[in-house]
This record gives sequence, C-alpha cells and structure tokens, in this order.
Amino acid sequence: MGGITKGDRKMLIWLLVLLLGLMGYIYFSGQSSAEVKREEPQDFQARDTTYIEVGSLTDTAQVKPKAPANTAPIRTARYPGPPTRMQYPKKLEKGATIDLNSADTLLLIRVPGIGASFARRIYKYRQMLGGYYVVEQLQEVYGMDRERYDQIAPYFRIKTAPMPIAISRDSIPRHPYLQWRHTRVLKELFRSGKEPTWKALMESRQFSTDDSLRLAPYLPIK
Repeated sequence: MGGITKGDRKMLIWLLVLLLGLMGYIYFSGQSSAEVKREEPQDFQARDTTYIEVGSLTDTAQVKPKAPANTAPIRTARYPGPPTRMQYPKKLEKGATIDLNSADTLLLIRVPGIGASFARRIYKYRQMLGGYYVVEQLQEVYGMDRERYDQIAPYFRIKTAPMPIAISRDSIPRHPYLQWRHTRVLKELFRSGKEPTWKALMESRQFSTDDSLRLAPYLPIK
C-alpha cells in the first residue's frame, strides 16, 4: 500500500534528468563567460598594439623629404621660353627733380606716383603741345586728378623751353590750344596781307586773355 509505483519511478527519473541537464547548462555557460572575459583584454591590447605600429610606419613615410620641384621653363629650338619681365627703375628720392620737357618715359616712370601708362600720357601730350611751359600743365593730362598732381609736381622743373608753333600763310598746324575760331582769325589776317600780332588777335574778340596766356609761349608773334 505504501510502495512506489512504476509510474512514480518514471517521474523521478525524468526530474533527475532535467535537474542534471540544468546544472550542466549553468556550468558550461559560466565557463564560456569567464573565457570571454579573460580574452577581451588580450584582443583589445593586441589591436591597440597593431594600431600603434601601423601609425608609426605611416608617420615615418610622411617625414621622408620630397625632391625639389623643377621650375625651369622648357625651351626648344622653336620656343625660347617666356619673356623676361621688365624691371622698373628705382624711384626718385624726395627732393630730386627732372626736366619735364626732356625726360623720356623711362625717366618719367621713376617719379613716385607715375606708372607706365601715365608716363606715356605725359610724353604724348608734351609732343602735342610742343613742350610744357609750366609744370601746372600736367593737370591737363588725361586722367590726372588733384591728388596725383600734388604728388608728382614737386619732382618736375622746366629747363627746356617749348617748341613754337610754326604758322604761315600756307600752314597753320593743329595745336591743343588753337581752336577753330582762333585758326579762322589767323587765316583772315594772312589773306588780308597782314602779319598776325597779339594786338590784332585781341581786337578780333576771338582771343580771350586766358587764350593769350596759354598761347603766348607757343605763338612767335609780337
């Protein structure tokens, strides 16, 4: 009556098997976790060491000096190379002066405030006038403003006299200061057989006092 039946024995065996399986699972799981924990620092240390070594090799390669670049132009039988750039002369020192009517463009460039473009303009206008009779005439050069004029004027003087305008019955040349009304009066005087004088020009009322001041250095008349 109080004995263990066959069914009870089967139940106890299944319980024992389950218990042993659970204990085995817990045991082996703990072993795997411990191994993973012990191996992680080793892997990290190995990776860190490898990184440092690779970095050292890269740094060493970057330090290697580079060969200097060849900047010399290529020249051939048909191509002599790029043109040599113009070396501008040294500027004049403060207090130095030059003759406005004899200076060429290279000398004009030496004046502080005058570049190649303005040097050509000053030279060309001087040819049109026949020369400057006062430094103030530089104000008439194209593009000249008061600031530039005040800067360059102290470096000039008039040492060479301007060329006179050669007027005759057959020829009255063009000049920046001779307007068409002036030319007409001169032609009428020549046609009437009279020599032009300043008195006759002023009586024509076509020449103002300012005209006479500007033209007097160029018109060789009395």
